[in-house]
Amino acid sequence: MRWDIGIDLGTRNARMALPGEGGVFSQAAALAVREGAEEPVCAGDAAAALLGRESEGVEVCFPIADGTLRNGEHARRLLQWLCARAGESARTKRLRALITCAPFARPVQQDALLQAALDAGCVEAGLIRSDAATAVGAGLSILEPAASLLVDVGAGKITATLFTRGMVAAFAYLPYGVARIDERLARLLRTERGFLIGPRTAEDVKIGLASARNAAPVPMRAAGLDLQTRLPALFDVKPEMAARASEGVLTELLGMAASVVDNAPEELAADLNDAVCVLAGGGALLPGLDKRLGDHLGIPVRVADAPLACAGAGLAKILEAPEDYELLMMEKMARGARH
Repeated sequence: MRWDIGIDLGTRNARMALPGEGGVFSQAAALAVREGAEEPVCAGDAAAALLGRESEGVEVCFPIADGTLRNGEHARRLLQWLCARAGESARTKRLRALITCAPFARPVQQDALLQAALDAGCVEAGLIRSDAATAVGAGLSILEPAASLLVDVGAGKITATLFTRGMVAAFAYLPYGVARIDERLARLLRTERGFLIGPRTAEDVKIGLASARNAAPVPMRAAGLDLQTRLPALFDVKPEMAARASEGVLTELLGMAASVVDNAPEELAADLNDAVCVLAGGGALLPGLDKRLGDHLGIPVRVADAPLACAGAGLAKILEAPEDYELLMMEKMARGARH
């Protein structure tokens, strides 16, 4: 099977790749919709910029939540918008799309995502494990007999996967991602400090202060709403609060990754003594996470080059030789038929 386009539809970002051209498009996986209107107000980065700033009757939606499909209709509209931007580059209007999907997505969620792609205008759609595309983009040789370990720390999901010979030898996941740190930080600031902040501010504070090791020594200034005066205010966020918001997620991440190593077949586990675990996804940029994970697992850990773009880069490589990755495909669907 040959595919005309690859789409990495993530919780926060969407990327496209074309055979022979690599990654051609990267924007937020956001859609701004107006109540009662068929066409979206805008999509991509323009829609993400409205988050927390919506006017009356407008809602900013992310079709994927916690790694899986939240709303099929929103996914259809976003995929339609994405495919419209790939049509000229793909030199065809009858697109066959290969789409990344969380490995733990239930069959009904897989079917809904495939149907959304067909409703968006694709003549055929297929799903491939998102961790496989990310591993390929991160430079792991997952088709080789030796062990390759990937920990993908995304906004909506966190996975740890051990690959060998183009198959999965061990796998574990958390059905949430580092966006949970943003939510916990916002809740702490509201309940303990009396300040209300938006999702973009919470993410900025997390990026500025959160660390997988010792907390940064300098507070960070943020803007929000003082719930006592009901007026806008500037206030300082201490690193200790960001550390508290992060620790639960990081502890579960370490335990989840360790479970994959513990459950690995003996020979593959031995391979890991000489191999390097690779961190990918936006959460891989959390300061000190590679060192802390390496200490916990007892093996070297490195952050992938351009960790945010790994899934899109991997899709571009898979499109060149999709038959090599057939064992990592999840489901396919065509108009009028199902495979």
